[in-house]
Amino acid sequence: MLALLVLAILQTHAGERLPIPGIKGEDDRTLVKTTDYPWSAIGRVNSVLGGFCTGALVGPRRVLTAAHCLWNRRTGDWLPACALHFLAGYQRSSYLEHSLVASYQLSGGEEMRRRGKSPNPTEDWAVLTLAEDLSSVADFLPTAPLDPILLGTYQQQGGVFLQAGYSRDRPHILTQHDACTLTGFGAKGHVVLHQCDATFGDSGSPILLRRDGKYHIVGMHIATDNKRGKGIAVTGAAFHDWLLDLDPPAVVATDIKPC
Repeated sequence: MLALLVLAILQTHAGERLPIPGIKGEDDRTLVKTTDYPWSAIGRVNSVLGGFCTGALVGPRRVLTAAHCLWNRRTGDWLPACALHFLAGYQRSSYLEHSLVASYQLSGGEEMRRRGKSPNPTEDWAVLTLAEDLSSVADFLPTAPLDPILLGTYQQQGGVFLQAGYSRDRPHILTQHDACTLTGFGAKGHVVLHQCDATFGDSGSPILLRRDGKYHIVGMHIATDNKRGKGIAVTGAAFHDWLLDLDPPAVVATDIKPC
């Protein structure tokens, strides 16, 4: 009798799905069609080491992603640009377009690069400069600032927030969590907590504002606070003006090769 009870318990646990960090209660992620805008502007940032994050086109040759995705924990150094690829509109091993990364800029510039450690949340963003112009296959997403006052303004104007990325448990499909909640700001408005279902692999995924049929990136998922059960995102208050101040991408040589 005891043996049958133990077997029943084991079978029950075998059929259960283990909790996924960052999925808050019911799993609200849904599949999206990556050939349609704005999803076509989102893609996978792949590393030759085998890891990946999510990134979003913010220009014909520029991708916004999380800076920690460029940090090699094994070597304690930043990955070279030639170790990175961007696949726009990636879905089930196909994609709209692929490009090598020619260079990238960290939010803290060269000082951050020399510091030799993974970034803290308030500076956890970077922009990749692609070797290829992807404007023929995908429109880019504009950014917009976000702070507590603007959050209220956006909501009063009928704005809805959503997140879309490539989760580690669903690495080959782009999913979104529509109408998720932003719950509180910190670090002078540069960081916001959210209730969007985002987990490993979603780092670098955009928090989008949908308003009047238009989309803007107002945040970017970077981590999960497991103690509070909330996601952590860096806000447009941190990166919007920074992106506007960047010089236009330099002309890229055609002989860039992966390393």
